[in-house]
Amino acid sequence: MIWLVFALLTGAAVLSILWPLSRPAPKPREDPADVAFYRAQIAEIDAEFARGGLAKDQAEAAKAQAGRRLLAAASGEVASADSPKARRIAAALALVAAPAIALGLYARIGRPELPDMPLQARMTAAPGEQDFSAVIAKMEAHIAAHPDDGRALELMAPVYLRMGRYDDAVNAYRKAIVLLGETPERLLRYAQALSYANDGTTPPEAVAQLERALQLDPKNAGARFYLGLAAAQQGDKAKARALWTALLDELPPDSRGRREIIEKLAMLDAPAEQGPAPAPGEGAAPSKDAAAAVAAQPVDEQQKMIRGMVDRLAQRIAAQGGSGDEWLRLIRAYKVLNEPDKAQTALDEAHKALSGDAASQQKLAALAQELGLRETGQKIQ
Repeated sequence: MIWLVFALLTGAAVLSILWPLSRPAPKPREDPADVAFYRAQIAEIDAEFARGGLAKDQAEAAKAQAGRRLLAAASGEVASADSPKARRIAAALALVAAPAIALGLYARIGRPELPDMPLQARMTAAPGEQDFSAVIAKMEAHIAAHPDDGRALELMAPVYLRMGRYDDAVNAYRKAIVLLGETPERLLRYAQALSYANDGTTPPEAVAQLERALQLDPKNAGARFYLGLAAAQQGDKAKARALWTALLDELPPDSRGRREIIEKLAMLDAPAEQGPAPAPGEGAAPSKDAAAAVAAQPVDEQQKMIRGMVDRLAQRIAAQGGSGDEWLRLIRAYKVLNEPDKAQTALDEAHKALSGDAASQQKLAALAQELGLRETGQKIQ
């Protein structure tokens, strides 16, 4: 089969050479008599100049014009010299030379005795896997030979993260910062690597790097976001809410970062339902592992999970009633999820349900003012 392919390719190459040779030669554009005429005209101009009948510049201009016409006539003569015999010789050389050169090169550099790679091996082989491993090995060898190459370390650190080699990523970022100096971006990435190496929890060293990044750039959005995440992991919801709320006001309305912060805020206010013998998944406060599982999900999945939690709280309050804190969480969650109508409805219903609880009424009024909701209080009957 392979030889048939080679034959077809060789035939196509030969045909590409023979095709122009098979076309008829172009006809002369001038009669041979014109060539003799222009040559005689040039000789006459020289004779007239010798007799003194023409000035030098006039003679040169006339000879130049006659020379151009002579060249045009001579080109037709050359074209007419393209004989059928010459074409046959060129075609014969093409028929012999093209296959001979192709076969000679293949015989020298080709390996016709090499067997095919088995189909199963081709199907199971991971394309580029060995190449990627080879590149990593070369980069690591380069770093071992040049441990002061901060750029190479900074290049390898995110690769280590994607490979799950978190400790190597931490070491690479640490050394890169020592060699290249501190920048907010390097400190932020270093803190992220430290968190990955700590099973997703932000350790004190990462917090210190984030705070240093904020010293260098007080508006750094990434550092502020992860400091809020660290505060939330430590149970300081007030600090996390303050950091994320301030950051929320600075982000474009339709940005992915804004949506993610809204969902994180909703998780802060996610229902931690109370009460005897709660149903599984509804009454118990989410554990640290469950919260981490939610945070590990893609943004769209996080939103579905958070909305499900809020919906379950709303359904339970509607069926069994709720405490003042549960109503407050529900109202805030609707507001954070950008559902102001539901938040307003929940506020009105909370005033009705908690009409005999003065402390809860005060909290509802304060929350309405904070969220910009219409405060109706106990006027609703």
